[in-house]
Amino acid sequence: MTLPEFLNPTPAQVAELRQLFKEKLDKDAAKVPVGGFHEHDMRWVFEGDGWLTKFLENNDLNMKDSLKQLWETLEWRKASGINDIREDNIRMEYINDALMYPRGRDIDGKTVFIFKSKMYVRGTRNLDDLKKCFLYWIERIIREANDDLVTIVFDLTDTGLSNVDMDYTKYIINTFKNYYPCSLNYILIYDLPWILNATFQIIKKLLPAKAVDRLRNISNKNIREYIDDDNMPRSWGGRDDYVFEFIPERRKSMELPLMQNGMPNGILSKKVHFANLSPPESPMLEQANSNFPENSEGEMLRIKPQNTITFSKVGGDLVGTVEITNVDTKDVSYKVKTTAPEKFRVRPSTGFLPPSASVTINVMLQHGQQIHTINREKFLVMCIGLTSENSTSPQDLTELWKNISAKDASVELHRLKCALPVNFDQNGLEQMFGSTTGNISAGPDQYGVMGGSYGGSSMMNMSADKQMHLLQQTISHLNDTTHRLEVQVKRNHRFQWITCVLFVLLAIAIVYILKIEIKSNASEYCSVADRHH
Repeated sequence: MTLPEFLNPTPAQVAELRQLFKEKLDKDAAKVPVGGFHEHDMRWVFEGDGWLTKFLENNDLNMKDSLKQLWETLEWRKASGINDIREDNIRMEYINDALMYPRGRDIDGKTVFIFKSKMYVRGTRNLDDLKKCFLYWIERIIREANDDLVTIVFDLTDTGLSNVDMDYTKYIINTFKNYYPCSLNYILIYDLPWILNATFQIIKKLLPAKAVDRLRNISNKNIREYIDDDNMPRSWGGRDDYVFEFIPERRKSMELPLMQNGMPNGILSKKVHFANLSPPESPMLEQANSNFPENSEGEMLRIKPQNTITFSKVGGDLVGTVEITNVDTKDVSYKVKTTAPEKFRVRPSTGFLPPSASVTINVMLQHGQQIHTINREKFLVMCIGLTSENSTSPQDLTELWKNISAKDASVELHRLKCALPVNFDQNGLEQMFGSTTGNISAGPDQYGVMGGSYGGSSMMNMSADKQMHLLQQTISHLNDTTHRLEVQVKRNHRFQWITCVLFVLLAIAIVYILKIEIKSNASEYCSVADRHH
Protein backbone atom coordinates (compact mmCIF):
# COMPACT_ATOMS: atom_id res chain seq x y z
CA MET A 1 0.00 0.00 0.00
CA THR A 2 1.33 3.42 -0.94
CA LEU A 3 0.75 6.26 1.46
CA PRO A 4 0.05 9.68 -0.03
CA GLU A 5 2.85 12.14 0.41
CA PHE A 6 0.51 14.52 2.18
CA LEU A 7 -2.94 14.12 3.68
CA ASN A 8 -3.94 17.64 2.70
CA PRO A 9 -6.97 17.38 0.38
CA THR A 10 -6.48 18.94 -3.02
CA PRO A 11 -9.08 21.28 -4.57
CA ALA A 12 -9.97 18.44 -6.95
CA GLN A 13 -10.67 16.07 -4.05
CA VAL A 14 -12.82 18.68 -2.31
CA ALA A 15 -14.75 19.21 -5.56
CA GLU A 16 -15.20 15.45 -5.91
CA LEU A 17 -16.66 15.18 -2.40
CA ARG A 18 -19.03 18.07 -3.12
CA GLN A 19 -20.17 16.37 -6.34
CA LEU A 20 -20.72 13.06 -4.56
CA PHE A 21 -22.82 14.86 -1.96
CA LYS A 22 -24.87 16.57 -4.68
CA GLU A 23 -25.49 13.22 -6.39
CA LYS A 24 -26.55 11.64 -3.10
CA LEU A 25 -28.82 14.60 -2.42
CA ASP A 26 -30.57 14.02 -5.77
CA LYS A 27 -30.65 10.24 -5.44
CA ASP A 28 -31.78 10.07 -1.80
CA ALA A 29 -34.10 13.06 -1.81
CA ALA A 30 -36.69 11.02 0.07
CA LYS A 31 -34.23 10.48 2.92
CA VAL A 32 -33.59 14.18 3.42
CA PRO A 33 -35.24 15.46 6.63
CA VAL A 34 -38.53 17.31 6.24
CA GLY A 35 -37.81 20.85 5.17
CA GLY A 36 -34.36 19.93 3.89
CA PHE A 37 -31.00 20.49 5.49
CA HIS A 38 -30.41 23.87 7.12
CA GLU A 39 -29.57 26.71 4.73
CA HIS A 40 -26.45 27.66 6.70
CA ASP A 41 -25.06 24.12 6.48
CA MET A 42 -25.82 23.85 2.75
CA ARG A 43 -23.93 27.08 2.11
CA TRP A 44 -20.96 25.59 3.90
CA VAL A 45 -21.09 22.57 1.61
CA PHE A 46 -21.59 24.36 -1.71
CA GLU A 47 -20.03 27.79 -1.24
CA GLY A 48 -16.90 27.04 0.78
CA ASP A 49 -14.21 24.39 0.82
CA GLY A 50 -13.05 24.54 4.44
CA TRP A 51 -15.75 22.32 5.94
CA LEU A 52 -15.39 19.61 3.29
CA THR A 53 -11.63 19.74 3.76
CA LYS A 54 -12.03 18.84 7.42
CA PHE A 55 -14.15 15.78 6.62
CA LEU A 56 -11.58 14.58 4.08
CA GLU A 57 -8.69 15.13 6.50
CA ASN A 58 -10.53 13.33 9.29
CA ASN A 59 -11.12 10.29 7.08
CA ASP A 60 -7.63 10.23 5.51
CA LEU A 61 -9.01 11.28 2.10
CA ASN A 62 -11.42 8.32 1.93
CA MET A 63 -14.30 9.64 -0.18
CA LYS A 64 -16.87 7.08 0.94
CA ASP A 65 -16.22 7.61 4.63
CA SER A 66 -16.04 11.39 4.22
CA LEU A 67 -19.39 11.48 2.42
CA LYS A 68 -20.97 9.26 5.06
CA GLN A 69 -19.76 11.45 7.92
CA LEU A 70 -20.78 14.66 6.11
CA TRP A 71 -24.29 13.35 5.49
CA GLU A 72 -24.71 12.09 9.07
CA THR A 73 -23.46 15.43 10.40
CA LEU A 74 -26.03 17.35 8.38
CA GLU A 75 -28.78 14.99 9.57
CA TRP A 76 -27.69 15.42 13.19
CA ARG A 77 -27.48 19.19 12.93
CA LYS A 78 -30.98 19.32 11.43
CA ALA A 79 -32.51 16.92 13.97
CA SER A 80 -30.83 18.65 16.92
CA GLY A 81 -31.64 22.15 15.71
CA ILE A 82 -28.00 23.16 16.05
CA ASN A 83 -28.33 26.37 14.05
CA ASP A 84 -31.29 27.45 16.18
CA ILE A 85 -29.62 27.12 19.59
CA ARG A 86 -29.64 30.59 21.15
CA GLU A 87 -29.49 32.23 24.53
CA ASP A 88 -33.29 32.42 24.72
CA ASN A 89 -33.76 28.64 24.49
CA ILE A 90 -31.04 27.28 26.77
CA ARG A 91 -30.75 27.05 30.56
CA MET A 92 -29.03 30.34 31.28
CA GLU A 93 -28.56 29.45 34.95
CA TYR A 94 -26.23 26.66 33.81
CA ILE A 95 -24.34 29.20 31.70
CA ASN A 96 -24.13 31.71 34.55
CA ASP A 97 -22.91 29.01 36.96
CA ALA A 98 -19.67 28.93 34.90
CA LEU A 99 -19.68 25.17 34.43
CA MET A 100 -17.94 25.79 31.10
CA TYR A 101 -16.88 28.90 29.24
CA PRO A 102 -14.31 30.16 26.70
CA ARG A 103 -11.48 32.32 27.98
CA GLY A 104 -8.25 33.47 26.38
CA ARG A 105 -6.01 31.79 23.83
CA ASP A 106 -3.55 28.94 23.89
CA ILE A 107 0.04 29.41 22.76
CA ASP A 108 -1.05 28.83 19.15
CA GLY A 109 -3.67 31.55 19.32
CA LYS A 110 -6.63 29.15 19.52
CA THR A 111 -9.66 29.78 21.75
CA VAL A 112 -9.46 27.98 25.11
CA PHE A 113 -12.71 26.32 26.23
CA ILE A 114 -12.61 25.56 29.98
CA PHE A 115 -14.64 22.88 31.78
CA LYS A 116 -14.73 23.44 35.55
CA SER A 117 -15.38 19.83 36.55
CA LYS A 118 -15.80 20.47 40.28
CA MET A 119 -18.79 22.73 39.52
CA TYR A 120 -20.77 19.75 38.20
CA VAL A 121 -22.02 16.99 40.50
CA ARG A 122 -23.47 13.94 38.82
CA GLY A 123 -27.26 13.79 38.94
CA THR A 124 -27.82 17.38 40.12
CA ARG A 125 -28.57 18.91 36.70
CA ASN A 126 -30.69 18.01 33.70
CA LEU A 127 -28.36 16.22 31.28
CA ASP A 128 -30.22 17.26 28.11
CA ASP A 129 -30.08 20.93 29.12
CA LEU A 130 -26.40 20.56 29.95
CA LYS A 131 -25.70 19.07 26.50
CA LYS A 132 -27.52 21.99 24.88
CA CYS A 133 -25.37 24.48 26.79
CA PHE A 134 -22.28 22.63 25.60
CA LEU A 135 -23.47 22.84 21.98
CA TYR A 136 -24.26 26.55 22.40
CA TRP A 137 -20.69 27.29 23.48
CA ILE A 138 -19.10 25.12 20.77
CA GLU A 139 -21.16 26.71 18.00
CA ARG A 140 -20.52 30.21 19.36
CA ILE A 141 -16.78 29.61 19.60
CA ILE A 142 -16.71 28.30 16.03
CA ARG A 143 -18.67 31.32 14.78
CA GLU A 144 -16.48 33.83 16.56
CA ALA A 145 -13.24 32.08 15.52
CA ASN A 146 -14.45 31.48 11.94
CA ASP A 147 -14.18 27.69 12.26
CA ASP A 148 -10.67 27.74 13.69
CA LEU A 149 -9.39 25.06 16.06
CA VAL A 150 -10.40 24.96 19.72
CA THR A 151 -8.38 23.88 22.77
CA ILE A 152 -10.44 22.20 25.51
CA VAL A 153 -9.17 22.28 29.10
CA PHE A 154 -10.77 19.97 31.65
CA ASP A 155 -9.90 21.58 34.98
CA LEU A 156 -10.04 18.68 37.46
CA THR A 157 -8.82 20.64 40.49
CA ASP A 158 -10.57 19.37 43.65
CA THR A 159 -12.58 16.90 41.55
CA GLY A 160 -13.74 13.50 42.82
CA LEU A 161 -15.75 10.56 41.55
CA SER A 162 -19.02 12.38 42.22
CA ASN A 163 -18.03 14.90 39.53
CA VAL A 164 -17.58 12.20 36.85
CA ASP A 165 -20.65 11.63 34.67
CA MET A 166 -19.91 8.96 32.08
CA ASP A 167 -23.03 9.71 30.02
CA TYR A 168 -22.01 13.35 29.69
CA THR A 169 -18.36 12.46 29.02
CA LYS A 170 -19.38 9.94 26.35
CA TYR A 171 -21.62 12.57 24.74
CA ILE A 172 -18.77 15.11 24.51
CA ILE A 173 -16.41 12.50 23.03
CA ASN A 174 -18.91 11.28 20.43
CA THR A 175 -19.98 14.80 19.47
CA PHE A 176 -16.46 15.87 18.55
CA LYS A 177 -15.64 12.50 17.05
CA ASN A 178 -18.70 12.31 14.78
CA TYR A 179 -19.82 15.87 14.07
CA TYR A 180 -16.89 18.27 14.55
CA PRO A 181 -14.01 16.66 12.62
CA CYS A 182 -10.53 18.14 12.94
CA SER A 183 -11.75 20.88 15.28
CA LEU A 184 -9.48 20.35 18.30
CA ASN A 185 -6.02 21.81 18.78
CA TYR A 186 -5.42 20.25 22.20
CA ILE A 187 -7.37 18.34 24.82
CA LEU A 188 -5.72 19.36 28.09
CA ILE A 189 -6.40 17.50 31.34
CA TYR A 190 -5.33 19.81 34.17
CA ASP A 191 -4.51 18.61 37.69
CA LEU A 192 -5.78 15.04 37.39
CA PRO A 193 -6.47 13.62 40.89
CA TRP A 194 -4.98 10.21 41.57
CA ILE A 195 -8.40 8.78 42.36
CA LEU A 196 -9.47 9.48 38.74
CA ASN A 197 -6.34 8.03 37.15
CA ALA A 198 -7.89 4.67 36.29
CA THR A 199 -11.05 6.36 35.01
CA PHE A 200 -8.96 8.66 32.81
CA GLN A 201 -7.03 5.77 31.29
CA ILE A 202 -10.28 4.00 30.40
CA ILE A 203 -11.72 7.15 28.82
CA LYS A 204 -8.51 7.55 26.86
CA LYS A 205 -9.12 4.13 25.29
CA LEU A 206 -12.50 5.34 24.01
CA LEU A 207 -11.06 8.34 22.19
CA PRO A 208 -10.34 8.10 18.46
CA ALA A 209 -6.67 7.95 17.52
CA LYS A 210 -6.61 11.54 16.25
CA ALA A 211 -7.98 12.80 19.57
CA VAL A 212 -5.48 10.76 21.59
CA ASP A 213 -2.69 12.40 19.57
CA ARG A 214 -3.91 15.77 20.87
CA LEU A 215 -4.47 14.66 24.46
CA ARG A 216 -2.14 16.05 27.14
CA ASN A 217 -2.11 15.46 30.89
CA ILE A 218 -0.78 18.70 32.40
CA SER A 219 -0.13 20.38 35.73
CA ASN A 220 1.18 23.77 36.84
CA LYS A 221 4.68 22.48 36.05
CA ASN A 222 4.16 22.21 32.29
CA ILE A 223 1.00 24.17 31.52
CA ARG A 224 3.09 27.05 30.10
CA GLU A 225 3.98 24.83 27.16
CA TYR A 226 0.37 25.30 26.06
CA ILE A 227 -0.98 28.51 27.66
CA ASP A 228 1.11 31.56 28.53
CA ASP A 229 0.84 33.49 31.80
CA ASP A 230 -1.25 36.31 30.34
CA ASN A 231 -3.96 33.86 29.24
CA MET A 232 -3.70 31.61 32.28
CA PRO A 233 -6.09 31.99 35.25
CA ARG A 234 -4.53 32.80 38.61
CA SER A 235 -5.83 29.49 39.94
CA TRP A 236 -3.44 27.80 37.50
CA GLY A 237 -0.53 30.08 38.38
CA GLY A 238 -1.06 32.71 35.67
CA ARG A 239 -1.81 36.43 35.69
CA ASP A 240 -5.41 36.41 34.45
CA ASP A 241 -7.71 37.32 37.36
CA TYR A 242 -10.84 37.00 35.22
CA VAL A 243 -14.11 36.16 36.98
CA PHE A 244 -16.71 34.71 34.62
CA GLU A 245 -19.44 37.09 33.52
CA PHE A 246 -21.69 36.12 30.64
CA ILE A 247 -21.66 38.50 27.68
CA PRO A 248 -24.45 37.98 25.13
CA GLU A 249 -23.31 37.06 21.65
CA ARG A 250 -23.45 39.70 18.97
CA ARG A 251 -24.55 37.27 16.32
CA LYS A 252 -23.50 37.79 12.75
CA SER A 253 -23.17 35.59 9.71
CA MET A 254 -19.93 33.65 9.73
CA GLU A 255 -17.58 33.95 6.80
CA LEU A 256 -17.17 30.81 4.78
CA PRO A 257 -13.74 29.17 5.11
CA LEU A 258 -13.02 29.39 1.39
CA MET A 259 -9.87 27.97 -0.15
CA GLN A 260 -6.69 29.85 -0.91
CA ASN A 261 -3.92 27.97 -2.68
CA GLY A 262 -5.56 24.71 -1.77
CA MET A 263 -5.90 25.46 1.93
CA PRO A 264 -8.88 26.85 3.89
CA ASN A 265 -8.75 30.48 5.05
CA GLY A 266 -9.51 29.39 8.57
CA ILE A 267 -6.62 26.95 8.47
CA LEU A 268 -4.21 29.35 6.81
CA SER A 269 -4.43 31.61 9.83
CA LYS A 270 -3.42 28.84 12.24
CA LYS A 271 -0.11 29.02 14.04
CA VAL A 272 1.46 25.82 15.30
CA HIS A 273 3.14 25.43 18.65
CA PHE A 274 6.16 23.19 18.36
CA ALA A 275 6.61 22.17 21.97
CA ASN A 276 4.40 19.10 22.07
CA LEU A 277 1.67 19.47 19.45
CA SER A 278 0.71 16.23 17.73
CA PRO A 279 -1.27 16.33 14.52
CA PRO A 280 -3.64 18.42 13.64
CA GLU A 281 -2.69 19.08 10.06
CA SER A 282 -2.23 22.85 9.97
CA PRO A 283 0.13 24.88 7.81
CA MET A 284 2.62 26.78 9.90
CA LEU A 285 2.71 30.53 9.70
CA GLU A 286 5.25 32.94 11.09
CA GLN A 287 4.62 34.31 14.55
CA ALA A 288 3.15 37.78 14.40
CA ASN A 289 6.22 39.52 15.79
CA SER A 290 8.84 37.66 13.76
CA ASN A 291 10.40 39.38 10.77
CA PHE A 292 12.15 36.35 9.33
CA PRO A 293 11.09 34.65 6.09
CA GLU A 294 9.35 31.29 5.73
CA ASN A 295 11.70 29.82 3.14
CA SER A 296 14.91 27.93 3.71
CA GLU A 297 17.19 30.85 2.85
CA GLY A 298 17.19 32.82 6.10
CA GLU A 299 19.52 35.54 7.24
CA MET A 300 21.46 33.11 9.44
CA LEU A 301 20.74 29.53 8.30
CA ARG A 302 20.36 27.65 5.04
CA ILE A 303 18.24 24.49 5.36
CA LYS A 304 18.31 21.37 3.18
CA PRO A 305 15.79 19.99 2.35
CA GLN A 306 13.88 23.22 1.97
CA ASN A 307 10.35 22.21 2.96
CA THR A 308 9.95 18.51 3.71
CA ILE A 309 11.90 15.85 5.58
CA THR A 310 11.49 12.61 3.62
CA PHE A 311 11.99 9.51 5.76
CA SER A 312 13.54 6.33 4.39
CA LYS A 313 14.60 2.96 5.75
CA VAL A 314 18.16 2.80 7.02
CA GLY A 315 18.82 -0.67 8.33
CA GLY A 316 16.03 -1.34 10.77
CA ASP A 317 15.14 2.31 11.31
CA LEU A 318 13.09 4.99 9.62
CA VAL A 319 15.34 8.04 9.32
CA GLY A 320 15.22 11.54 7.88
CA THR A 321 18.08 14.06 7.69
CA VAL A 322 18.30 17.85 7.68
CA GLU A 323 21.47 19.77 6.82
CA ILE A 324 21.80 23.27 8.24
CA THR A 325 24.53 25.76 7.30
CA ASN A 326 25.47 29.02 8.98
CA VAL A 327 25.40 31.66 6.23
CA ASP A 328 25.93 34.55 8.64
CA THR A 329 29.20 36.22 9.58
CA LYS A 330 28.82 35.45 13.30
CA ASP A 331 28.34 32.34 15.39
CA VAL A 332 24.78 31.10 15.71
CA SER A 333 23.04 28.61 17.98
CA TYR A 334 20.28 26.33 16.72
CA LYS A 335 17.54 24.27 18.34
CA VAL A 336 15.23 21.70 16.74
CA LYS A 337 11.68 21.15 17.97
CA THR A 338 8.98 18.78 16.78
CA THR A 339 5.22 18.56 17.09
CA ALA A 340 5.61 15.03 18.51
CA PRO A 341 8.71 14.72 20.72
CA GLU A 342 7.56 11.31 21.94
CA LYS A 343 7.73 9.95 18.37
CA PHE A 344 11.18 11.07 17.25
CA ARG A 345 14.78 10.97 18.40
CA VAL A 346 16.65 14.04 17.13
CA ARG A 347 20.46 14.13 17.18
CA PRO A 348 21.80 16.72 17.69
CA SER A 349 18.84 18.80 18.79
CA THR A 350 20.84 21.81 20.01
CA GLY A 351 24.24 23.23 19.14
CA PHE A 352 26.19 26.12 17.66
CA LEU A 353 27.74 26.81 14.28
CA PRO A 354 30.60 29.17 13.41
CA PRO A 355 30.35 31.03 10.09
CA SER A 356 30.12 28.74 7.01
CA ALA A 357 29.94 25.61 9.17
CA SER A 358 27.33 22.89 8.58
CA VAL A 359 25.81 20.09 10.58
CA THR A 360 23.56 17.17 9.61
CA ILE A 361 20.67 16.52 11.97
CA ASN A 362 19.35 12.96 12.06
CA VAL A 363 15.68 12.43 12.84
CA MET A 364 14.73 8.85 13.72
CA LEU A 365 11.22 7.52 14.28
CA GLN A 366 11.00 5.65 17.56
CA HIS A 367 9.95 2.02 17.37
CA GLY A 368 6.40 1.45 18.51
CA GLN A 369 5.06 4.71 17.09
CA GLN A 370 2.20 4.99 14.60
CA ILE A 371 3.56 5.47 11.11
CA HIS A 372 0.38 6.47 9.30
CA THR A 373 0.43 9.85 11.10
CA ILE A 374 4.04 10.70 10.25
CA ASN A 375 2.92 12.87 7.33
CA ARG A 376 1.16 15.18 9.78
CA GLU A 377 4.13 15.88 12.01
CA LYS A 378 6.33 18.92 11.62
CA PHE A 379 9.71 20.20 12.72
CA LEU A 380 10.85 23.68 13.64
CA VAL A 381 14.49 24.74 13.33
CA MET A 382 15.17 27.83 15.44
CA CYS A 383 18.38 29.82 15.45
CA ILE A 384 19.72 32.91 17.16
CA GLY A 385 22.91 34.93 16.76
CA LEU A 386 25.56 34.62 19.47
CA THR A 387 27.76 37.34 20.87
CA SER A 388 31.18 37.13 22.50
CA GLU A 389 29.42 37.06 25.86
CA ASN A 390 27.62 33.80 25.05
CA SER A 391 29.23 30.53 26.03
CA THR A 392 29.03 27.70 23.50
CA SER A 393 29.16 24.85 25.99
CA PRO A 394 26.21 22.40 25.71
CA GLN A 395 25.01 23.23 29.23
CA ASP A 396 25.05 26.99 28.62
CA LEU A 397 23.32 26.64 25.25
CA THR A 398 20.60 24.54 26.88
CA GLU A 399 20.06 27.24 29.51
CA LEU A 400 20.09 29.92 26.79
CA TRP A 401 17.23 28.26 24.88
CA LYS A 402 15.18 27.81 28.05
CA ASN A 403 14.82 31.60 28.19
CA ILE A 404 14.08 32.10 24.48
CA SER A 405 10.67 31.88 22.87
CA ALA A 406 9.85 31.31 19.21
CA LYS A 407 7.93 34.58 19.44
CA ASP A 408 11.12 36.58 20.02
CA ALA A 409 11.88 38.85 17.08
CA SER A 410 15.56 37.86 17.26
CA VAL A 411 14.80 34.20 16.54
CA GLU A 412 14.89 32.91 12.97
CA LEU A 413 12.41 30.13 12.24
CA HIS A 414 12.45 27.40 9.58
CA ARG A 415 9.54 24.98 9.35
CA LEU A 416 9.60 21.54 7.80
CA LYS A 417 6.92 18.95 7.13
CA CYS A 418 7.39 15.18 7.22
CA ALA A 419 6.68 12.72 4.43
CA LEU A 420 7.23 9.14 3.37
CA PRO A 421 8.44 8.56 -0.19
CA VAL A 422 5.95 7.51 -2.84
CA ASN A 423 5.84 3.70 -3.39
CA PHE A 424 7.21 3.11 0.07
CA ASP A 425 7.26 -0.56 1.13
CA GLN A 426 4.32 -0.69 3.51
CA ASN A 427 4.80 -4.38 4.29
CA GLY A 428 8.39 -3.79 5.29
CA LEU A 429 7.21 -0.82 7.28
CA GLU A 430 4.79 -2.93 9.30
CA GLN A 431 7.43 -5.58 9.94
CA MET A 432 9.77 -2.91 11.28
CA PHE A 433 7.36 -0.91 13.40
CA GLY A 434 4.21 -2.99 13.74
CA SER A 435 0.88 -2.74 11.96
CA THR A 436 -0.36 0.76 11.32
CA THR A 437 -4.00 -0.22 11.64
CA GLY A 438 -4.53 -0.45 15.36
CA ASN A 439 -1.44 -2.26 16.63
CA ILE A 440 0.54 0.00 18.92
CA SER A 441 3.64 -1.57 20.35
CA ALA A 442 4.32 -1.33 24.02
CA GLY A 443 6.06 1.77 25.21
CA PRO A 444 5.75 4.49 27.80
CA ASP A 445 3.10 7.02 26.95
CA GLN A 446 3.14 10.69 27.87
CA TYR A 447 1.59 9.90 31.21
CA GLY A 448 4.37 7.57 32.26
CA VAL A 449 2.16 4.50 31.84
CA MET A 450 3.36 1.55 29.84
CA GLY A 451 0.97 1.04 26.94
CA GLY A 452 0.62 -2.51 25.69
CA SER A 453 -0.02 -3.67 22.14
CA TYR A 454 -3.64 -3.29 21.16
CA GLY A 455 -4.19 -6.81 19.98
CA GLY A 456 -7.13 -9.12 19.41
CA SER A 457 -8.10 -9.31 23.05
CA SER A 458 -7.64 -5.63 23.83
CA MET A 459 -10.22 -2.90 24.25
CA MET A 460 -9.49 -1.65 20.73
CA ASN A 461 -11.16 -4.79 19.37
CA MET A 462 -14.19 -4.43 21.62
CA SER A 463 -17.34 -2.81 20.37
CA ALA A 464 -18.09 0.66 21.66
CA ASP A 465 -20.98 -0.72 23.73
CA LYS A 466 -18.76 -3.32 25.38
CA GLN A 467 -16.10 -0.71 26.10
CA MET A 468 -18.66 1.61 27.64
CA HIS A 469 -20.18 -1.26 29.65
CA LEU A 470 -16.74 -2.11 31.01
CA LEU A 471 -16.13 1.55 31.75
CA GLN A 472 -19.42 1.90 33.58
CA GLN A 473 -18.68 -1.24 35.58
CA THR A 474 -15.32 0.18 36.59
CA ILE A 475 -16.84 3.52 37.55
CA SER A 476 -19.54 1.74 39.51
CA HIS A 477 -16.91 -0.32 41.32
CA LEU A 478 -14.93 2.82 42.12
CA ASN A 479 -18.07 4.54 43.37
CA ASP A 480 -18.92 1.56 45.58
CA THR A 481 -15.39 1.44 46.97
CA THR A 482 -15.43 5.17 47.64
CA HIS A 483 -18.82 4.89 49.32
CA ARG A 484 -17.58 2.10 51.57
CA LEU A 485 -14.53 4.16 52.49
CA GLU A 486 -16.70 7.18 53.24
CA VAL A 487 -18.97 5.05 55.45
CA GLN A 488 -15.96 3.63 57.25
CA VAL A 489 -14.49 7.10 57.79
CA LYS A 490 -17.80 8.38 59.14
CA ARG A 491 -18.03 5.35 61.44
CA ASN A 492 -14.50 5.98 62.68
CA HIS A 493 -15.30 9.66 63.29
CA ARG A 494 -18.43 8.67 65.21
CA PHE A 495 -16.47 6.19 67.29
CA GLN A 496 -13.82 8.82 68.04
CA TRP A 497 -16.49 11.29 69.19
CA ILE A 498 -18.11 8.67 71.42
CA THR A 499 -14.71 7.79 72.86
CA CYS A 500 -13.97 11.46 73.55
CA VAL A 501 -17.35 11.95 75.26
CA LEU A 502 -16.88 8.84 77.40
CA PHE A 503 -13.40 10.00 78.32
CA VAL A 504 -14.70 13.41 79.40
CA LEU A 505 -17.53 11.82 81.41
CA LEU A 506 -15.09 9.44 83.04
CA ALA A 507 -12.79 12.32 83.91
CA ILE A 508 -15.69 14.26 85.42
CA ALA A 509 -16.75 11.21 87.41
CA ILE A 510 -13.24 10.67 88.73
CA VAL A 511 -12.93 14.34 89.73
CA TYR A 512 -16.33 14.20 91.40
CA ILE A 513 -15.46 11.01 93.31
CA LEU A 514 -12.12 12.45 94.39
CA LYS A 515 -13.82 15.64 95.52
CA ILE A 516 -16.31 13.68 97.63
CA GLU A 517 -13.53 11.54 99.02
CA ILE A 518 -11.51 14.59 99.96
CA LYS A 519 -14.51 16.19 101.69
CA SER A 520 -15.23 12.94 103.56
CA ASN A 521 -11.66 12.64 104.74
CA ALA A 522 -11.66 16.27 105.81
CA SER A 523 -14.85 15.77 107.85
CA GLU A 524 -13.42 12.72 109.58
CA TYR A 525 -10.22 14.61 110.37
CA CYS A 526 -12.22 17.44 111.92
CA SER A 527 -14.26 15.00 114.06
CA VAL A 528 -11.14 13.33 115.42
CA ALA A 529 -9.63 16.68 116.22
CA ASP A 530 -12.72 17.77 118.15
CA ARG A 531 -12.67 14.60 120.27
CA HIS A 532 -9.05 15.20 121.21
CA HIS A 533 -9.91 18.66 122.39
